[in-house]
Amino acid sequence: MENEKPLYSLAKIKEIDDDEDFIQQVISIFLETVPENTGELVKACNEENWEQVYFYAHKIKSNVNLLSIDCILDEIKFVEQSAKNRINIEMIPAKVSLINETLHYVTNQIKNSLA
Repeated sequence: MENEKPLYSLAKIKEIDDDEDFIQQVISIFLETVPENTGELVKACNEENWEQVYFYAHKIKSNVNLLSIDCILDEIKFVEQSAKNRINIEMIPAKVSLINETLHYVTNQIKNSLA
């Protein structure tokens, strides 16, 4: 599993600034905030707190976009808009679960690449 293709890319970060310290800072912020925000997203979803689901999906979306985690970009946008507009509520839990699993996997991929 360690040799699998990463689900993320640093290309967009490098377009902003290819300085290694900057890249490490962005990665560090991702590793500090995304697992916590994802946990809050799952909690809000379990509690059917759609306002909080929207809030955390919106926060996570920028990180997903910045690291080009394209495999879940559509799902995070769907969750964000569905929670905001209170539509397709029955589909949100499965998508939140996929987002959670994927971001957990990506976080581990990033940590392993730093080791």
